[in-house]
Amino acid sequence: MWVMSMKRIPEEKIEEIRSATDIVSLIGEYVQLTKRGRNWFGLCPFHEENSPSFSVSGDKQMFHCFGCGAGGNAITFVMDVENVPFTEAVAKLGSRTGVEVEVPESGEQGRESMPPQHRRLLEAHTFAAEFYQHLLLNTVEGEEALEYLTGRGFTPEAIERFGVGYSLGNSDSLARLLARKGFSEEEMAEAGLVIVPEHGGKPFDRFRNRIMFPLHDPNGRTVGFSGRVIQKADNEPKYLNSPETPIFNKGEILYNYHNARLAARKSGNVILFEGFMDVISADLAGIQSGVAIMGTALSDKHLALLGRITRQVVICTDGDDAGWEAARRFSRLFKSGRTDATVAVIPDGMDPDDYIRKYGGGQFREQVIGQPHTLLSFAMMYAKRGKNLNNENDILQYIHEVLAELAGNTTPVERDLYLNQLSRETGVSAEALTAQFRKAEARQVRTDTRHEDRQDRQGDQRPKPGPKVRNTPVSRAERILLSHLLRDGAVFAGIRDSEEGNPFFHDEYTAIYVNLAGFYEEYGEPDVHRFAETLQDPDLRRIVMETVMSELSEEHVGEEVQDCLRHIRKYRIEMEIREKLQQSREAEKLHDHLRALELSKQIIELKKSLSAV
Repeated sequence: MWVMSMKRIPEEKIEEIRSATDIVSLIGEYVQLTKRGRNWFGLCPFHEENSPSFSVSGDKQMFHCFGCGAGGNAITFVMDVENVPFTEAVAKLGSRTGVEVEVPESGEQGRESMPPQHRRLLEAHTFAAEFYQHLLLNTVEGEEALEYLTGRGFTPEAIERFGVGYSLGNSDSLARLLARKGFSEEEMAEAGLVIVPEHGGKPFDRFRNRIMFPLHDPNGRTVGFSGRVIQKADNEPKYLNSPETPIFNKGEILYNYHNARLAARKSGNVILFEGFMDVISADLAGIQSGVAIMGTALSDKHLALLGRITRQVVICTDGDDAGWEAARRFSRLFKSGRTDATVAVIPDGMDPDDYIRKYGGGQFREQVIGQPHTLLSFAMMYAKRGKNLNNENDILQYIHEVLAELAGNTTPVERDLYLNQLSRETGVSAEALTAQFRKAEARQVRTDTRHEDRQDRQGDQRPKPGPKVRNTPVSRAERILLSHLLRDGAVFAGIRDSEEGNPFFHDEYTAIYVNLAGFYEEYGEPDVHRFAETLQDPDLRRIVMETVMSELSEEHVGEEVQDCLRHIRKYRIEMEIREKLQQSREAEKLHDHLRALELSKQIIELKKSLSAV
């Protein structure tokens, strides 16, 4: 597969694009970089961290993270950060640098690493999206839906940008067309576009007589739909969404993310809404960096997606009670992350769409989005809701809730600011509030200490960021050996043509060795940049780039290679001995004495071979 992907674009084009791309400028669009000496540093986009360990070298045109080991060049950076295959990464950089590149036709780009059945599901969704939009814009049946959208302020440009369409009231119009396109009933059902009755009967469309909103993955590919009725009947939901499928998981998708990530680099923030109609209304009002969750909780994967494109999220939920609760849940998730958040509050219980329709996009941009509240300020507003500050019990409860929020979460300046505000609201002196705050903070410290002690006793089972890095003697030998093989084709040829076979023990190094064999067969000469670009697996690319950044002896290559090979051979034999010892013990437990005797002989021979290495 990797050879096919490399052949799609001529080598001279790839080199031209690689040379024309300034990696510092490119990565600066994703990561805030600060120059230190000759290199630039920032927070790694591939793992969560608080101190910058991500380095970019303009001289070498490479990047490297000392925290998680990520590394590479401009092309591999785009592959990893955008989660796209090689050809699409080259095409993106080609358009950025003004170098024209012929890429696969629309609908194929970015799919080459997918399983065939997933590609079929994407093809079905792409066809369905085109069919739905055709019905909306070009048929008599779609006129009512088009009039409704126009009355809601939808422009032709917005309809096209968001891919809005219409599904017919006929029960099987899409099913029949998909069948003509060669899709089986199983494929249509797996895509979630068609329902096949369990006990026989004619397949029928899942979406009927609805305005259709395509749902896209982070790369902009249609993976699902949300259908809205024009006039709601009592027995049907207002919105009907695609079911979970192999290509659609609403916990991993943010509506409009593929468009918002570009706009966010200009605006400096992303607006997080509850529903996609709010995103579209905001877009019509000139705010193009909006995204929305798909009727689910805000997940870690959602937060990771947001962290890729922005350091600042503005939470904007509905102004009713449910909206306040949602904003509260969202805001709590941003407290300990590297992405900062604020909360835009909509008055009078309105939702963003209603507010824009009543007051206009300009006022929404300036008065709501343009004046968000800090998380602490919003927490105070939330605590104050529903309380009567003329009532002593409500005052005490309000103070208790606010101090619990401030404890452990504020700088001295913030503490004074919010305690003075609390004093003005409640009539309690700032001195008394400060004394009470110190007690609340002391309780928080004791709670945190007990929590940490309990984790120390039980073992902290939380996942750590970044891949596991092997640092055993054999893994160091594998790393040094791989570094020589990547830099010197003659060394690789010597090992390949020997009786050694695959010299590595661990699976990841074996996978790299197999790919490297194919690379040398295709290109003949070592080229680490080009080789890294052929690897589909980002973890393998990471190992390759981390390996080549290590210093090597240029004078004693042969001796160093042989020493590494001896280390790996010894380790392989030691592991085989350990395995056979375990098998021998199990044979003895089962009273299989012949098997145990045979294994003992094998262990003796292995120990002899070990001493000869």
